[in-house]
Amino acid sequence: MEIRNNDPGAVQYGNFFNYYQFSSAAERVKLLPDADIWLPALEDGECRRDKPYFILDVGCNCGVLTQLMHKYLEERLCRSVKVLGVDIDPRLIQRATEENESPKDVSYACVDVLDDGAFESVKTYMEVNNLEKFDAICCYSITMWIHLNHHDQGLRFFLQKLSNLAELLVVEPQPWKCYQKAERRLKKAGEIFPLFLELKWRSDVDLQIQKYLEDSLDRRKIFESEPTKWQRKICFYR
Repeated sequence: MEIRNNDPGAVQYGNFFNYYQFSSAAERVKLLPDADIWLPALEDGECRRDKPYFILDVGCNCGVLTQLMHKYLEERLCRSVKVLGVDIDPRLIQRATEENESPKDVSYACVDVLDDGAFESVKTYMEVNNLEKFDAICCYSITMWIHLNHHDQGLRFFLQKLSNLAELLVVEPQPWKCYQKAERRLKKAGEIFPLFLELKWRSDVDLQIQKYLEDSLDRRKIFESEPTKWQRKICFYR
């Protein structure tokens, strides 16, 4: 299906206003695993009902998937779930805040994760909630946009930064064919990704991400979903 959006910024950064019209959030939630994958293995086998489960959802768009994920986990985990959704686009955050009836435990902020100044709001959220790390950080279909705009080094930095703040890291990487489509769309809009031809992680980019997370960041993949209709797999790394 062709993505139609006349905003060059959306074509460059992936912040499409009609995103959930062509990428069903409900269908993606069905691919998420049960509670045992989300929760760490505890020696005593008990679940801490007194402690909320904190999630950072990076690239949350207008919050549709964020809220469905919150509901999904509230029904499966034996504790309350609190989610902070962040996105680079203030208009999407405004929609998430104003148009959707968010549960009280779901909040939003306009944040460029790679901007240390903007990221202070995430650190403030952690301090207010006495967090050393989030229980989970989710990156649904955003690695390509980080990669195209910040090169291989920028994507590695992005993954490392979030990995340092997460017990569980959830990544849904786009395969290389998505990069090629994004490049064609931006050319039609009269612009280009200047770093596109310089990327070293290319045809096997999803495998390169996995290798980096496992070999360099000492993470272990504990779950991989069935492919979405866009042939993307949601991968869980602890």
